[in-house]
Amino acid sequence: MTEEASQRTRPLWRRPAVVLSVLAVGVAAAAVASTTFVPAGSVAQEADTATEYVDLNYDEVVVPTITDEAQPLGSLVTEIVADPDAAGERYGSREGEGKPWSYAAEATGVVGEGEFGEVGLQVDGMPDGITVGVAVPPFGSNTAIRDAGTELTFGDFVNQTEFQNVAIELNKRAVDTVYGDLDPATLSGQTITVRGAFTWASTTGGEVDHVTIVPVEIEVQ
Repeated sequence: MTEEASQRTRPLWRRPAVVLSVLAVGVAAAAVASTTFVPAGSVAQEADTATEYVDLNYDEVVVPTITDEAQPLGSLVTEIVADPDAAGERYGSREGEGKPWSYAAEATGVVGEGEFGEVGLQVDGMPDGITVGVAVPPFGSNTAIRDAGTELTFGDFVNQTEFQNVAIELNKRAVDTVYGDLDPATLSGQTITVRGAFTWASTTGGEVDHVTIVPVEIEVQ
């Protein structure tokens, strides 16, 4: 029997062309399985100024990063209290070594009176002694959104001022998008769900007893 005839009588799956095709498909499948696909727009675009960075990345990267990574506030804070370093490594991000951790979080609760610059939020499941607030305009120079929603470091900009300006410009954009059609004065007594960022740090230098969420989304129920 000739080689040509031998190939014709082999089962279809054993013929060389088919075997090569199967191998090619297998290699391609293995490559796909080992590849991490990054959704379009999920990688921050570089910018020379804070304003340009926010224009390019706030809607496409910063907000999705925070909302996708947001942890339930009660369980998150419970883990932070139990082991701050482990919780920070698992859920947090920060400007640099030795800086406080910032976290993406989600919380649902009833709005009440709050501290200066925020409304209070009664959230179930919080550890004893820790209260919650939601920032209201203006957000000022709070760095929680920048630190939880980006991977920026001081070295990404020409100086510390411009790096700080990123936090300020992100906060301005958050104010416009969250509170553009929402009057904080109308929230009292309402149940809301808020997604945003907070930094685990004490304003007095003692133990942390209050969390202020800087919102990127608020839903009134």
